[in-house]
Amino acid sequence: METRKMKAKKGMRALSLLLVVALAGAMFVPAVSADENAQKVDNQDIVKLFEPINAEIESKMAVTVISDGLTKTDFDSEKYSEELIKKYQKNLDLIIDSLEKETGQELSASEREDLKQIIVQGHIERVSWDEFKKKLGVKDEDFRSLTPVQKDSLIQTEKSLPLPLVLVQVADDVNGGAGIDGAGIPYIVNGDNCLVEVSVDTQYSGMDLYECLFMDEDVPTPALDAAYDAYRMKEHGTLMDRQGFFIYDEIIDGYRDIEFGNDFDNGCSYGTMLGQHGAHLYDNQYKTGVPIYISNVWNHAMGLDDRNSNMVKITHYFT
Repeated sequence: METRKMKAKKGMRALSLLLVVALAGAMFVPAVSADENAQKVDNQDIVKLFEPINAEIESKMAVTVISDGLTKTDFDSEKYSEELIKKYQKNLDLIIDSLEKETGQELSASEREDLKQIIVQGHIERVSWDEFKKKLGVKDEDFRSLTPVQKDSLIQTEKSLPLPLVLVQVADDVNGGAGIDGAGIPYIVNGDNCLVEVSVDTQYSGMDLYECLFMDEDVPTPALDAAYDAYRMKEHGTLMDRQGFFIYDEIIDGYRDIEFGNDFDNGCSYGTMLGQHGAHLYDNQYKTGVPIYISNVWNHAMGLDDRNSNMVKITHYFT
């Protein structure tokens, strides 16, 4: 006999599946042009419209980011992005009008607001990471690519940096798909967010800087993803996504600190739309062979905890 609790679980599961089906259906809805009465701007003007926002973010990050990154500051990315969105509402609305025109899809009012947050928060993350590397004196020429290897080739007893890495990626991030993530949030992604390169810079005393380069990042709603792709191509000229972390010298028994400077997952799961940009230091919790979950969230927010235990994974090994 079913208990109330069992019935409630079934009801929640059914509701989640219905949400996935509804989202999947959105992929096949014919493209709708933007409102003809809305003010239109040429696609070439997106960069100009975003420039004052970029200037403010660059100025803010120059004084906010320290040589320790953001982990030892009280900077609130979400709060700051809301302030910028309020101040530059007109610019962002015009940018989204242009993106709708280019993609041929009209976003709902709530989708427009989500896209504003995604654009601004994503840019804050990008600029803060660049500023962090600038404060550290990081040079592109100091990085060297790590070599992908088979699992059996990892040297588990390796003591010195750089370490062999075990990087775990949600399979749908690569292959595409629709489903329910580890927190019960529905998602749809195109995939092709392949891990292109992993590199390391060993120029620092007591720690090494690792960077992961992905082919793309997919917003977990198709219409928003198309608009965000169009924006990034105009603003940055690429869809590639770069994320990084630091691994420190051994403390005791092979364990080390690992720091995610501004790409920590904040405890969020794969389909989480907003709020997943964070900074976190795992104190004495990392050693060779411990998996790093590099796509806990769609934007490749990371951590040592698996936020999507129900989802199929792809494991990468580098040395």
